[in-house]
Amino acid sequence: MDKLKIEQHRQISKTSILTLAAVGVHLLTSFGIVCSFLSILKVFEGDLNLGLLWLGIALFIDSIDGSLARKVDVSKFTPNINGLMMDSIVDYINYILIPCLIFYTGGFLLQSFEIFLPAAILVISLFSYSRISVLDDDFRYLGFPVAWNIVAVYLYIFDLSQLANTVIISIFIVLKFVPLKYVHPFRTKRHREPTLIFTALWFISIGLLCLNKMLALNAGIIIPANIVLAIATLYFVCLTLASVFEGRAIKRQQISRRSSMST
Repeated sequence: MDKLKIEQHRQISKTSILTLAAVGVHLLTSFGIVCSFLSILKVFEGDLNLGLLWLGIALFIDSIDGSLARKVDVSKFTPNINGLMMDSIVDYINYILIPCLIFYTGGFLLQSFEIFLPAAILVISLFSYSRISVLDDDFRYLGFPVAWNIVAVYLYIFDLSQLANTVIISIFIVLKFVPLKYVHPFRTKRHREPTLIFTALWFISIGLLCLNKMLALNAGIIIPANIVLAIATLYFVCLTLASVFEGRAIKRQQISRRSSMST
């Protein structure tokens, strides 16, 4: 009986610890909405440096909370909290709403497009988030994955003209409807190790280049950061373009099977 009680006590303690861990993961996710609030405040104050910094912190949280949630099995230990819904709410604000505010308030767009393009992004992204499934078996997004915070960071770093920004944003809106596949940097199964490495390099280089906008870092840091960012960006572009050839190969195989079955 004593052994049975000890074992039951251990199970209860283990369950309590895992429940606390699950709650902790949800709290980590919820901190993303605090980052949203602080980012919005800075955007309206005209301080894009700190506004994007808070978005960057939110992006880092989003990059790790999913893995932690799966490891802890939050759906089992906090069944009344829908972590996916919580994450989606935070992501929509950080990935879409705040970048649209940045495009508008930061003077990134031509005046005739400064309302239309953000409004189009908001509506299209809302439908995208409402889709039942947007990922394939390798957790790749079909069509541009409404990562407008990433677009905003690039436009902020490279300080292009309003015309160039307007054209670039318009191209990404169109890419939402083009059936290219975009890798999820943290959940992909194919080329997982190099993808994680290039993702880490991307975070470091983009962080340094954003910091340079505030502190004017030494050229010995900025030039390598630009090179690393270019290489990391090219890596992800190549993964996306490879999906085109992959799709064609699958179609050829299907046609070949049909022809062999008909004969």
